Amino acid sequence: MPASAAPAPAAAERAFRRALGRFATGVTLITAPGGASLVVNAFMSVSLDPPLVAFGAGRSSLTWRRMRRAGHLGINVLDRSVDDVRDRARPGADRLAGLDVRVDAHGVPRVAQAVVSLLVAVVDERAVGDHALVTCAVLEADLDENRAPLVFFGGAFGSFAA
Repeated sequence: MPASAAPAPAAAERAFRRALGRFATGVTLITAPGGASLVVNAFMSVSLDPPLVAFGAGRSSLTWRRMRRAGHLGINVLDRSVDDVRDRARPGADRLAGLDVRVDAHGVPRVAQAVVSLLVAVVDERAVGDHALVTCAVLEADLDENRAPLVFFGGAFGSFAA
């Protein structure tokens, strides 16, 4: 049963943002044929059988409106060497500029500076608050075990190596 949420006062919203900022996340670059891309840190594994992942895309994002029609997308878990993520995330930014990108057989840009690169197909999209929750079937998964992921924590970007 869906829960109904009343708008939070500004102080509660700031506390919520700070609280979630204490949860470390990886940083992904979602790519589509033609080069449209989004920087996303709301990404998760959903299912192993079948292999499914999900990410959150802002419902007001003009870029996501263009990308959602693509048959295939790339989900690239960025390496710590990508140090200009804030600039890449700005509206209108060329998010692929300066990256080593190869276009696969489906026309999807895949980032060489990725710890993991997935080829996916969107299977579901649901409006959830101010975002769309996008569920995708994983068609291919490539990984580079020699790379360390870029991590977002406490409002800053850093790295983690196991």
